[in-house]
Amino acid sequence: MRKIGIIGSSVSNSASPEFHNKKLAGNIIKYIPIQKQSLTKSQFVFLMKGLVAANVTSPFKDVAYASADWLTPEAIRCKSVNLLYWKRNLLIGDNTDTLGFGAELLRRSISKKGTWLVLGSGGAGRACCDALLAHGCNPMLVSRNKKDKSSRFTLLNYDDFENYSENVFGIVNATPVELPYDNFSMFKNCIYAWDLNYKKKSKFLMLAESSGLNTIDGMGMFKFQARYAYFRWVL
Repeated sequence: MRKIGIIGSSVSNSASPEFHNKKLAGNIIKYIPIQKQSLTKSQFVFLMKGLVAANVTSPFKDVAYASADWLTPEAIRCKSVNLLYWKRNLLIGDNTDTLGFGAELLRRSISKKGTWLVLGSGGAGRACCDALLAHGCNPMLVSRNKKDKSSRFTLLNYDDFENYSENVFGIVNATPVELPYDNFSMFKNCIYAWDLNYKKKSKFLMLAESSGLNTIDGMGMFKFQARYAYFRWVL
């Protein structure tokens, strides 16, 4: 039986196996979780040789990017890969996070304007910024690390983003870490709070909701990016 995997350091919380095994029902393909704490590029490529394709989650999106033989435009722009699949003996690196986030922006008819703070400069955060930029918004990455991997986006740290708080239209939490403040009062004109986590309502969203913001979890984005991944495998 051929196998498709999800590779990450904590894949037990992922909804991907259940979602994709339902989609793949009737096919001779099994979707399996593959939990690893560390992988070098050579180890990653060796692992992929036993799979038809793989979703990639934290902390391996960067090594997946380095392991690909060919990259899609989305992966190049985000400098991150969350989907790998074989095509004509080449390992293709793709990024369906940016497609999934962008599709959810459109589905919700979110205004094509405004400044968005994206918390976390990892692969998911960069993908959200890429989608927001394409949507006509002004994304700013907020990170503890000043070494940005993409000069396309404004980079802030947690100490200086207060200077932009009055102009913020939306906030995206693209990390497991909660917003380092006890309320949203500084974001006087903020409309949306979006958390990419989807298993349960986060403290981040509960706090935003109590402050009167429109809240969005990551389930819609997950479903869109999962569908994009599925079509990559079957086409």
